[in-house]
Amino acid sequence: MKKLIIVLILATVIATGTAFANHPKGFGIGVVGFYPGGGGLSLKIPNVPIFWAINMGFGSTKNQWWGEESWFSLNLTGDYYFIDDHLGGPVHWFLGLGGYLGLYSHSGKNNNDSWTWTDMILGARIPIGISIQPVKLLEIFLDIAPCFGIGFYGDNKYNYGAGSSVGNYWAFPIELGIRLWF
Repeated sequence: MKKLIIVLILATVIATGTAFANHPKGFGIGVVGFYPGGGGLSLKIPNVPIFWAINMGFGSTKNQWWGEESWFSLNLTGDYYFIDDHLGGPVHWFLGLGGYLGLYSHSGKNNNDSWTWTDMILGARIPIGISIQPVKLLEIFLDIAPCFGIGFYGDNKYNYGAGSSVGNYWAFPIELGIRLWF
């Protein structure tokens, strides 16, 4: 039912004629940071209607059950903005649909036991956010991009054989970025 409502809302907005691109038509490149933890490169190529990003993150945690854990992630996203509309002044809002591919590597140590595994995530995302262009060359954007997909979870380093699992994946990353337009 929720999917049907989202599709109907998108169809209504597109049918009313408010779905048009307000981002510049040229080449855009910038940096993007996301929560939880990481940063990367944002890219928009002229005449290609996709906003690309490649993100990398790393960190470590410590808790009483798993002990010490270190992780590394590498993600690729591509988003098409169905709605890219002017709100007023230099402010625009956007709503899109995209895809992502993520690779995650975990390793840890708990007492005398050490472990490592790699996960791969594949899915769809729905970015919604605002962008501000105080001058034609500069864009500042903020969005939340709910992600839903499938995860291939390995039980040890690069092993998707025995002991690995497949399951649902969801996340709600928040992204803040700056892009220069040429």
